[in-house]
Amino acid sequence: MRKLFVAALPLVVVLAACGGDDDDDAASSEPGVVSVVDHAFKPKTIEVGVGDTVTWRFEGKSAHNVTFDEGESSELVKEGTFERTFDEAGEYDYTCTVHPGMNGTVDVSDSAVP
Repeated sequence: MRKLFVAALPLVVVLAACGGDDDDDAASSEPGVVSVVDHAFKPKTIEVGVGDTVTWRFEGKSAHNVTFDEGESSELVKEGTFERTFDEAGEYDYTCTVHPGMNGTVDVSDSAVP
């Protein structure tokens, strides 16, 4: 039995390394797009430059919205998209008002900074 365990251990390590990662890794997502699915914004934080547009793509069975701290909001929808262009550098926090704890951030950098 011990030999079987020792022989199988490398296979388990390799398979674990191949598994998907549900972290909000912005580099693995489509640039400028946030998926709204499974009661989460993916990626949770997205980085864009001044003048860029972010698109939220709703892909779930539940209705969600995107509501910014300063008041701008999308409609409550299950499918479709919402877009916002960011004209000033800063951090813009948003939430789904229907689902507590479902929130995200748009980090807008001034691309003109050397």
